[in-house]
Amino acid sequence: EYLSRTGLRQLAISETQKFGHVTYFFNGNRSGKFDATLEDYVEVPSDRVPFEQRPWMKAAEITDRVVGEIGSGRYRHGRLNYANGDMVGHTGHFPAVRIAVEAVDLCLRRVVEAVRKAEGILVVSADHGNADDMYERNRKTGAVAYDPATGEPKPKTAHSLNPVPVFVYDPAGVAKARLAPHENLGIASLAATTLTLMGYRPPEDYTPSVVDLG
Repeated sequence: EYLSRTGLRQLAISETQKFGHVTYFFNGNRSGKFDATLEDYVEVPSDRVPFEQRPWMKAAEITDRVVGEIGSGRYRHGRLNYANGDMVGHTGHFPAVRIAVEAVDLCLRRVVEAVRKAEGILVVSADHGNADDMYERNRKTGAVAYDPATGEPKPKTAHSLNPVPVFVYDPAGVAKARLAPHENLGIASLAATTLTLMGYRPPEDYTPSVVDLG
């Protein structure tokens, strides 16, 4: 909403599984656009098959569009969501999850290169872990739990509780940002972080940014 009121053109893109996360979730569960002339929503249709059968999902298609739009210079702000780590992670199928994570890794490298060429800023984070902890563990010892019938590790299909990192990539030094002296920040911090990196002063009621401008 802040960016729309400021007159900035925005792109929101993901595949069907996470389309809501970059649109109405991002806008405080508001389904409509704040300004249809400034906001473009792109939904890449997800495959209708079990996730472990196509763990690469639509990461490449999303990346193709994002890289092209970064190069075009049409948008001042863009947001995307790769669904692979979450959706394939829920299957508990380790080989598929590994492919899912590697697919995102390949695509993210392309986005990084596009941002570098455009002298932009990239913020990478997540709302929770899933593919980082694939086996059930003993609550007391932390050891991997095994299925006595098969002798195989018991797959974990739920979200993990591990801390989620946030990375800010500013290769051209556009923002001249430094780490802010705040603690215990979370996913809500990304709004103020984005505004700060773009040179705006976030509203006082926002969760604080993870960076300050130098």
